[in-house]
Amino acid sequence: MKRQQQGFSLIELVIVIVILGLLAATAIPRFLNVTDDAENASVDGVAGGLATAVGFVRAQWEVEGRNNDNVVLDGSRVTLDSRFGFPTGAVTGGTQVTNATQMTDTSCQQVFNNVLQNAPRNVLYNQDARDKRYTVKVLDGAGGSGISIDGETVNNLDLCLFHQVASLKLDPNTGIPEGTLDLSLGKGVVYNPGTSQVLSFTN
Repeated sequence: MKRQQQGFSLIELVIVIVILGLLAATAIPRFLNVTDDAENASVDGVAGGLATAVGFVRAQWEVEGRNNDNVVLDGSRVTLDSRFGFPTGAVTGGTQVTNATQMTDTSCQQVFNNVLQNAPRNVLYNQDARDKRYTVKVLDGAGGSGISIDGETVNNLDLCLFHQVASLKLDPNTGIPEGTLDLSLGKGVVYNPGTSQVLSFTN
């Protein structure tokens, strides 16, 4: 008895290809968004950790009677603006910032590194960021106004801006981020040392 071998017909192959195309059209965008979702979750995690740590600094300042311009948090001495009680830097060699309207790139980096238990690797915005996770920059006077514990309105508060490096375009030769680093570029976290507000942003 002769056995007859049959393959798939052309119609069957076309149907299988169409089904695979439909699956790919719905599944691929979801896989592409996984990286984006992970970056957003990372930014939100850092923002939450920073907000909690800022709250701890304020609580320690309250416990010590609101009369200091620095407190000890987890073995590090953190400076703060005594009008508000929120961190403005660290007590290290060099200039100590204790004013929420006179922040510097370095003092913002000190806040990030000293109040977070395990701060992500970071670098100032004008340095090589290729092996870092965040860049740090101060936005002078961009934080609006805040009310001190004495009821005084303080204007032109500075903002500390922490950009996620993965969301930035780096110069291939220097590793320095390209473009103007502000709230309209990339993803990251902002901290206001006069109001304690910590917000994440994505673009």
